[in-house]
Amino acid sequence: MRKPASEGSGGLDALTPRERQVLRLLAAGVSTRETAARLTISPKTVETHRVRIYAKLGCKSAVELTRIAVRTGLIEA
Repeated sequence: MRKPASEGSGGLDALTPRERQVLRLLAAGVSTRETAARLTISPKTVETHRVRIYAKLGCKSAVELTRIAVRTGLIEA
């Protein structure tokens, strides 16, 4: 099993481009259903990406995920 990436800039390097897109939208407060519609993927696929993002970044909550996105400049506070 893969070790969680650190929260620093290297953490986002572990994400695929699609995972970054999903992270950006979810961290901005966009719902799973709306994220799926914007990216033309299914809500189940969004959930799969979410689980993988959490594992790669070592997050346990949406709040942690949002903090990482803000700290790394992926979204603005």
